[in-house]
Amino acid sequence: MYYYVLESPSSRSVRQTYQKLRDILTNLGIAGEMVTASPARTPTELTQMGISKGYSTIVAVGADDHIDEVAIASLGKAVLGIIPIDASNEVTQLIGASDIRSAADTLKRRRLTTHPVAVIEPDSAFFLTAHISPPKLAKVSMVLDNKVRVHSYFNSLSVDRGLNVVLKSQHVTEKKKVLGLFGGGSETLTSESNFHAKQLRIVTEPSLPLIVGGTKVAETPLDLRLLQESLKLITKRGTVLE
Repeated sequence: MYYYVLESPSSRSVRQTYQKLRDILTNLGIAGEMVTASPARTPTELTQMGISKGYSTIVAVGADDHIDEVAIASLGKAVLGIIPIDASNEVTQLIGASDIRSAADTLKRRRLTTHPVAVIEPDSAFFLTAHISPPKLAKVSMVLDNKVRVHSYFNSLSVDRGLNVVLKSQHVTEKKKVLGLFGGGSETLTSESNFHAKQLRIVTEPSLPLIVGGTKVAETPLDLRLLQESLKLITKRGTVLE
């Protein structure tokens, strides 16, 4: 039996999708207990309730921020299943299913893969890719594995569950005329740098939020560490069977 944690429905269309999902799961023979998040019960609280009831598989039903919260609440305590609704390509590619019917079929087959999680010291974490997007060019300093120091200006920074960092910046420069004078129009220069670490410190000027799926999960400065193979996830092409 699975324990399904549904995101609080944002529209009538989503409610109809939930009813369709119930029918699909019943036909597949994997209809378990369903609970829906609300202001009174957060996804984390509902997940903890499911685990306390003895469920070994928690299924997150919804978009990225909801999925990420359920994933972290399940960490080390239960297997995670995902049924994406209005979720990103990262999620659908991760599980190998882009709609509720194929995602439900993936749950039935129950193939497992293991994935790392990025821990935010002292007591938080994220599973899906997090982003820092300043309103204008900002300064960032990073320390990788207590050895490598990076100082740069950036327009966007992303860090995934494996502590792979992508740093992007754009600079507008003035073109020169033939005689060496400015005035030939502007040119946008884009640069991208990639880093990887097992431990990572990020400091920005000014302080900026770390966002997962549109939800703030932390704020700089950040101390991150890699937690290897810590989350079991049901996917289409898993290699472990239980």
